[in-house]
Amino acid sequence: MTRKITIAGLALILFGGVVSPSVVHADSTGTTDNATAATTKANDSAETTIKIGSIGMPYTLISDKDGNTKYYTYPNAPTVLTATEINNDEFMNNILADYPNISIDQSSLQQILETPVTINLNESYLDYMYDAYGAAEGLTKDELRNGLVLQAYAVTWLASHVAQKSAGKITFDQLQSDYQNSLQKKLASSALTAGTLSMTDKMFADEPTYDAVGGIVYASLVGNSALSNYSDAKLMTLDSDASYRQMVSLLNKPMSDYYIKQADGTYQMSGLLLNGLQAYSFWFEEKPSIPDPTPTPTPSASQPVTVHYVDDQGNTLKPDKTLTGKLGDSYKTEPLDIDGYGLTNTTGDETGTFSNTAKSVTYTYAPVITSGGGNDTIAPEGTVIYATKKIGLYKHATFTNKARKQWYAKKARINRPMFVVTGYAKSKNGVKRYQVKDVNHHSKTNGKTGYVTANAKYTSRVYYATKHKTITVINPKGVNAYSKKTLTNKKAHYKQGQVLKVKKIVNQNLTTRFVLSNGRYITANKMLIQSGKQTMPKRVQTKTGLNRYSTANLTKQNKHVSAHAILKVTGWTYSNANNFSKSDTLRYQVAGGYITGNKQLVRVFK
Repeated sequence: MTRKITIAGLALILFGGVVSPSVVHADSTGTTDNATAATTKANDSAETTIKIGSIGMPYTLISDKDGNTKYYTYPNAPTVLTATEINNDEFMNNILADYPNISIDQSSLQQILETPVTINLNESYLDYMYDAYGAAEGLTKDELRNGLVLQAYAVTWLASHVAQKSAGKITFDQLQSDYQNSLQKKLASSALTAGTLSMTDKMFADEPTYDAVGGIVYASLVGNSALSNYSDAKLMTLDSDASYRQMVSLLNKPMSDYYIKQADGTYQMSGLLLNGLQAYSFWFEEKPSIPDPTPTPTPSASQPVTVHYVDDQGNTLKPDKTLTGKLGDSYKTEPLDIDGYGLTNTTGDETGTFSNTAKSVTYTYAPVITSGGGNDTIAPEGTVIYATKKIGLYKHATFTNKARKQWYAKKARINRPMFVVTGYAKSKNGVKRYQVKDVNHHSKTNGKTGYVTANAKYTSRVYYATKHKTITVINPKGVNAYSKKTLTNKKAHYKQGQVLKVKKIVNQNLTTRFVLSNGRYITANKMLIQSGKQTMPKRVQTKTGLNRYSTANLTKQNKHVSAHAILKVTGWTYSNANNFSKSDTLRYQVAGGYITGNKQLVRVFK
């Protein structure tokens, strides 16, 4: 199964165009041919059969002078899924609900856990892929390597050069010349990238064609990838040659770097492997392997791994931890729970083995829980905000009609449009903006990027940042309570309208949870719960005859209700839940469907 995933990812990268998918779809037919699911060199004593016990979630590796950063494809999900979590239907359903377009389903992950893998952990990733794929396709090892590394080279070259052209740093003639002297020659050197070459030749053929498609390519490369975490100014400094070297380095690493042995004897499958070795560089330098004429003797003992916990300004939040062990022993680092802060970035290898070289891992945090006041209005990078009034999404920090990409109508609390803050900017007049990504998963706007106002009258954090004594469930579907703050191990379900007592508020990464008086954890999402006691109508009386419908949008009429009828209200909701081009209207849920909430048509009894 793991081999099928890897080969599928490789095929999609080489033949699917410049942008590879973030997660490949595994064959989950439920049957496995052991003769093909694992490497079958029984007489090779270097091979071993291993069992996968945990699976890293896919991520993109981006390097710069400060080190390596992992950008996870599904940032709200755990970075590693254990066997217990994968086999927990409710836990997996919660993850899949947040990411409806996720390509690997629960059964595929379970099959990975159930299928032992026979592999030579000492061979390189390139050798592994050549044995599994390249030889069968009639490729030489050099052809396979070239095809793999050109994916990263092409993405970074295009992203950096299109950003430079967009900012007016280079002319089209300079862009076209640079293309002909670099990317075009690189792509032409490999038959595997013929499709990409054909696309880029058309793109850079003349300036009108480039003007028509350049922005589309840029949006595809940046908006749908980890590169969306960087400003346009930073993307201009992407180094395609460094990306090429980094990919070569990753291809030469042993498979033991991608199947990492754990303390219990099982192996953890790397999320980088699951993402098809997707890696880009602003800077990369491989340490030279040429021995020093007077080398320093190799330490006989292993060197420590130092773990740092800092805020986004580099200030220490918790004392460093130092991990030690024997040469070759595995280590694993984990972020700490720090009151008032949520994890934003991780640099360094969180898992690995002790070696004769000292290593470090840095966990970077941003404030989440505040004491209120002015600080509560500024959302840290990586947190989620929503619009409380009608706002626009713009291409640039200076808002103009021409730069506007989308209007978002003013919506009721439970339907407000949500965005992840990916950065900050200022307009030409110095007005602060949020750089954001639309995360309304069930809307046509999902995935759009741009800039929105940072004015607290229009945008606010989705998650509560301070404790409230009581809260009311406002989500029409209710909320669940759990025994853990990761919202796992469900203990209870609370219906819309129930009032709950709160003991305290705690942070969970860049979100928060309320701890109820019974010790259980529930979400602190303002779209699902509201502070204080909110009174829900118990009954309504029709002032005139009206219709009952099967949907909150008042479609599919299923009954006519006569005037002065008294109806029991079981809940409330609003129309146009996922359509941000339209405002929404209150509806009452009654037995058999929905009716209008218009006060001119119904009288409310609380």
